[in-house]
Amino acid sequence: MQFYSELPIAHLQEYAHHKSEEEGPHFPAAVSTNTNSSQGLQCYSCEGESNCLEPHVCREHQNRCRTTVMSTLTPQGLSTYYNKDCDISGKANNSISYLSNNEVVFLAEEHCERELCNEHAPNVLDVLLARGRPKKLMHCYSCGSADGSCFNSSLAQMRCSRPGEQCVDITSFSEPEEFSQDEQHIKGCGQLTHCQEPLGFHNGNSFYLIKCCDSSLCNKETQDYKASPLPLNGVMCYSCEGNFSQGCAPDDITQTRCRGPMNQCLEASGIDGVSGQSLVIKGCASSSWCDSPYTSIYKNLGGLHLRCCTEDLCNSQIVDGTTLKPSPRSQASCNPTAQPVLLLATLLLWVAFCLCSESS
Repeated sequence: MQFYSELPIAHLQEYAHHKSEEEGPHFPAAVSTNTNSSQGLQCYSCEGESNCLEPHVCREHQNRCRTTVMSTLTPQGLSTYYNKDCDISGKANNSISYLSNNEVVFLAEEHCERELCNEHAPNVLDVLLARGRPKKLMHCYSCGSADGSCFNSSLAQMRCSRPGEQCVDITSFSEPEEFSQDEQHIKGCGQLTHCQEPLGFHNGNSFYLIKCCDSSLCNKETQDYKASPLPLNGVMCYSCEGNFSQGCAPDDITQTRCRGPMNQCLEASGIDGVSGQSLVIKGCASSSWCDSPYTSIYKNLGGLHLRCCTEDLCNSQIVDGTTLKPSPRSQASCNPTAQPVLLLATLLLWVAFCLCSESS
């Protein structure tokens, strides 16, 4: 199923021409950028089917601007949904494309830290029209949770849209499952930061596993990690998720047996990107996850203090915010979340956003 790669360029050019005539010229809203510093950062904040430009003063804990774009391509044309807002630091720019319900979904998220810097948005149409026919574009297996295709024995295939993309395989779910969007599977093409090795985290509440590979059709695996969990690796870690009155209070902390590549104990504290509350997370993580921004991306935490260690039950030092309990024998190291890598056109705040939008 590769219909999007076979759409004639002339068809896309005609669509782009008509779209431009319908929308007419678009000019930025008149806003003053000489904002009083006491007000905080200003970002464009809105959502809808046009590249909106409505300024908004960010909350104290929000120090970046974000643009998330979801474009859906069918033989009839391209539709795009924009979501702009203030956001927290620590997230990387990522992009992914995949097949769902006989459509191709392109999803990209970009972050910036200047006043009103999220004016522009990634344009999938420009990418498709400019790419020509490079000879070495990847082919990847593709599926999405929305149509339940990720566990089919016969997966669809798609042709990637730009050089440098990898085949990706993303699984996430929560326990207990509260909403249908809590279980997510995506296979397709993408540019994801820090994805040279499997990126994984799990505890008693959540499971995340992101895999990338560099050869065509290398993402064929269809394992159901709920029905057939990854093998135990012999490591035991503390597990919790929440604040200090609920979720990560002493009575709420449990022990988790680690699985697969998640062979380090992780603990992190940060500020929730929406509520501004202090939150804590403990569980098992792969070394690549410890060195990446994905705790911020998936858990939407800013001002992150993250620590990974390799001994059983060693993730016990964060006891009050970023306060560390003395542990002179610990081999743990403090690993601040890696700075975002600028990849043109999240995904993974993006994953939740995308699937929720599809199901609405």
